[in-house]
Amino acid sequence: MYILLNKLVSLVVPRNGFDVRFILFRFLNMSSKILNIGDKAPHFIAQSHKGEIDLNDYQNKSLILYFYPKDLTPGCTLQARDFQYLTPEFQRLNVSIIGVSRDSIELHNKFCEKEKIQYPLISDKDEKLSNLYGVLREKTTFGKKYIGIVRTTFIIRDGIINDIYENVKVSGHASLVLEKLKAHMVF
Repeated sequence: MYILLNKLVSLVVPRNGFDVRFILFRFLNMSSKILNIGDKAPHFIAQSHKGEIDLNDYQNKSLILYFYPKDLTPGCTLQARDFQYLTPEFQRLNVSIIGVSRDSIELHNKFCEKEKIQYPLISDKDEKLSNLYGVLREKTTFGKKYIGIVRTTFIIRDGIINDIYENVKVSGHASLVLEKLKAHMVF
């Protein structure tokens, strides 16, 4: 929805020194529902570098759905490596892992090949899934504002959100998720 409205605004409204997209983005974010623990996870069917993924295929199983900004960047690479390294531990707990970014399938393939990532990475180029889960936010880097993915992890079991980690710090995050899952034995 954001992309469509963004394109429409860029065709109709002159910029005049300010970026209309941020006003529109703030309005859309204020009117969208924020996901909470205990909420039903928004259903999705999306393309990954391993094929189509349907949230319904993860019934009777736990799912780590993590959103990250960009393939082949230092923080995202560390996060992906950590989840990959701990994949056998997650599998023992019957937990699957899926990563999501706005990168293309082709870039996901390159990233997975280079870093030996075995779990699927969803390509969310149209930002549909990112909007559905509320992870697109206004960010600032070196004084420049833009809309980007806020690093967020959802733990989903039988279609229900069991835990949410927002503004994730990469170092140790995968281990933290694993230890919390083990400690609470919810999965």
